[in-house]
Amino acid sequence: MLVNPITQQPLALPLPQPNLITPGLKAITQLPHGLQAQMLTKVMNTAFAVPLAEDEFDFLAGRTIRIGLRDLNANWFVSLNKDNQLLVRLSGEEDASIEGDWLAFLKMATHYCDPDTLFFQRQLSISGDTELGLHVKNLLDSLEIDTLPKPLARSLTLSHHYLTKLAL
Repeated sequence: MLVNPITQQPLALPLPQPNLITPGLKAITQLPHGLQAQMLTKVMNTAFAVPLAEDEFDFLAGRTIRIGLRDLNANWFVSLNKDNQLLVRLSGEEDASIEGDWLAFLKMATHYCDPDTLFFQRQLSISGDTELGLHVKNLLDSLEIDTLPKPLARSLTLSHHYLTKLAL
C-alpha cells in the first residue's frame, strides 16, 4: 500500500501507472498556444520565484533555452524578460535545448536520479550552447523542493515517493 509521504496516511487509490499519466500531460500540450504559454509562464515564475529574486536566472538574459518533451512532442522556449521574469513561448529560436521524456524530467525535478546520470544514460540531452544548457541543468539540480510553492513541493514529493515504489 502506498502512503502519502507528507501526511503519512494510506492513499485510498493507487497512483496511476506512468503510461496512464502521459495522456493527461499530452492534454496540457493540446491547449491553445496562448493559454498554454500563459499557464506555463505563471507556473514557472511561481516555482522559481526564489532563484528569480536572487538573480540566479540572469545568465538567461537575451538568451532562450528550449525544453523539449520528446514523448509528448512538446517544446517550450524559455527566456528572461526585462522585468526579470521567465517568459514561455511555444515556438522561436533557441540558443540551447534540453530534451528528454517527461519521466526523465520528473526524475531530475524530484532528485530521484542525479541529472548527470540521466544525461550519461541519454535520457536527457543538451544541444546548442552546451554551457548555457549546463547552467540551466545545474540551476535545476540545485533547487530544493522545500523552497518551491507548497502545492508544487507536495506534488514533487509524492512523485518521488511514487518513483521509489515503482523503482523506475
